[in-house]
Amino acid sequence: MRPFRSLTLLVAIAAAVSVPRTAAPQGPPPMPPGTKFPMGREALVERIADLQRIHTPEGIEVLEPVEVNGTTQWISIRGLNRHNPILLVVHGGPGSAMLASTWAYQKPWEDFFTVVNWDQRGVGKNWNPADTARLRPTMTAEQHVRDAEVIVRHVLKRLGQEKLVLLGWSWGTAFTPTLVQQHPELFHAWVGMGVTGGGVAGGDVLHERLMQIARANADTQAVRELDALALGKTTLRGVERGLALRKWARIYDGGWYGKPTLDLFFVLSDWGPEYSTPEAEAQLAATQWGTRAIIGTPTGNAPPTYTYQVPMIFLMGRYDLHTPYASSRAHFDRIVAPHKRFITFERSAHFVMVEEPGRFLLTLVNEVLPLAGGAKTFDVIPEPIRLVRTPD
Repeated sequence: MRPFRSLTLLVAIAAAVSVPRTAAPQGPPPMPPGTKFPMGREALVERIADLQRIHTPEGIEVLEPVEVNGTTQWISIRGLNRHNPILLVVHGGPGSAMLASTWAYQKPWEDFFTVVNWDQRGVGKNWNPADTARLRPTMTAEQHVRDAEVIVRHVLKRLGQEKLVLLGWSWGTAFTPTLVQQHPELFHAWVGMGVTGGGVAGGDVLHERLMQIARANADTQAVRELDALALGKTTLRGVERGLALRKWARIYDGGWYGKPTLDLFFVLSDWGPEYSTPEAEAQLAATQWGTRAIIGTPTGNAPPTYTYQVPMIFLMGRYDLHTPYASSRAHFDRIVAPHKRFITFERSAHFVMVEEPGRFLLTLVNEVLPLAGGAKTFDVIPEPIRLVRTPD
């Protein structure tokens, strides 16, 4: 069972000095009654939930299960105005569910979009009740395309809209373009963050780039380990080789710029109000299963196509090595679409929404929102009275 990271109160203790009797008492202000540190998960989660709560009468805050092709899959729907354009976020991994991590970065998006997060089949909030033996043969890219279509149609019907913006991240950019090609009528635009190379660049791009960086840094340990991971030398295959390479990708700022590991990102869901304690404790096992279940599963041999009928926008960190920047750029250059943009975040790698959150928000507002018709205005309420909205 994975322990939760407790938050501790750090108190600076000054050296003792002589204080005149007339001096005012010194020290930190008193804490609210009942506050205790370290704080337990339930208290911390409740405070985050209160901070995140949607109070506007036009708003929506929903956490619900959806029946999807013989499985139950959870989504959240959040926003200050339910009439704003829909932004459906499709997480990466495979298996790295994000529904309970969104408290750390998503709130500003909700001023402009109604944001939907979806935990894909068998992972995240779906893991504990899942029959993994039954699910494993279904963990294919094709099945995820079919699941995504169900989610898209459910969300559009629920919110009474005809189209939405799909934001895929990492693995989420690997299968969602197929859905956009099959059903362009459902989408204002497709946005990719940490976009996979789409089979364009060829070669062992990540290994070659890591070797280049290691040699430039005269890092003999890295050169030795990476040389042993070369195709033809290593016995590691698939996800195991990928994980070994990504250790060095993270050290060289290719995961989260300025952080040598991704430990912080993967514990954010420990405190997400969307997950119960058993669900949060199971997140690591669910992610590991999802990663190994999807990798190596046959996904068909149809050649990729690069023509789309909707706008295509790439959001890439300059230092991204998880989905190498050069491969993504080569992929983008092949795309034919009515509108396309490649936007670089100069001090980011694979997690641009937390590495440069201000610029990310501006990009959503300035580049993506206009493609969906812009945010809706609020009705004027002259009296400073918060209307009570009916539960969803």
